[in-house]
Amino acid sequence: MPMLLHPWLYEARLAVVRGGDWRGWRLRALALASCIAVPVGLRLWSEETAALPAALPRLIAQLPLPFGLLAIAFAYALARGRLIALDDTLRHGWWAAAPIEPARATRTLILLALVAGLAAMAIVALVLAAFGGGGEVWRGACAIVETGVAVGTGLGLISALRHRRHPARRTREGARQPLFGLRWLDDARLPHLSDWQRREALLRWRRGGHAWMIGAVLLALPSSTAAASGAGVLLIAIALAWFSLVVQSCAAATVDAESLLTSAPREPHALARAAWRYPAFAFACTTAFAAAGSALLSLSWRAAPVLLAILTVLCLPALSALRFLHRSAPR
Repeated sequence: MPMLLHPWLYEARLAVVRGGDWRGWRLRALALASCIAVPVGLRLWSEETAALPAALPRLIAQLPLPFGLLAIAFAYALARGRLIALDDTLRHGWWAAAPIEPARATRTLILLALVAGLAAMAIVALVLAAFGGGGEVWRGACAIVETGVAVGTGLGLISALRHRRHPARRTREGARQPLFGLRWLDDARLPHLSDWQRREALLRWRRGGHAWMIGAVLLALPSSTAAASGAGVLLIAIALAWFSLVVQSCAAATVDAESLLTSAPREPHALARAAWRYPAFAFACTTAFAAAGSALLSLSWRAAPVLLAILTVLCLPALSALRFLHRSAPR
């Protein structure tokens, strides 16, 4: 490992060679393969369905500002979060005791941001090539999205490096008292898990979690959109953003509860039964809001699989953290 970079890179390379976190890489590869296989399958199915994937690059080329801002926001949030987490690990983890210059960690963060940005731009080009749409249209769409990814990654790197100098210290975590009491959701065997999940989701939502999804939808709406149609799109966007945040919060709370209750005696699958109560209730609420939005948009029942697919993609990272619940056994 060159002396210019942090030796954590050598550790990460050994972990990859030995198969560390292979499930996470398998999930990412499956998501990328799905993004490529679905439009290619539609293009090969028939002439009517071939027009559907080709519409996305044309839409990006016609609306460069909303899609560019969406790419910037997504790349910024992803780069900033990952780089700050890695920097905290290097400065406060077991590497903190090693006599390593801080400049090596800084150069490592810059290198990783550069590599990740180039990889993301290559993935964008590959996915848009699967959607098709023509040479000029494809190049224009790639330029818009890739520019947004590059700008967002750079801003995320700058923000992560600034966070090292001025770390955010929250003196007050925020109000966690929910608007409505849902005591009937509590499980008798683990009565506090649903409340924990609810408070964690409420705190993240009040901090502005997933607000970028709603903002991106508002930016993408044409100015000529009718009031009823705009309200329907906004209802669906809020419902999807809220439920994806709830699933992430529930997954985090459930993982923490599992670690705390490792040595506590409990019935088989008791944690799984208690953990799915609040997400199931949130799914029912999301379905109601999405149905109301679909009614305002005059959508038929055929739109339900599309909304469900979008919801599954948004919740896929959080759902992967709950796979251990299906294999949990009493201790």
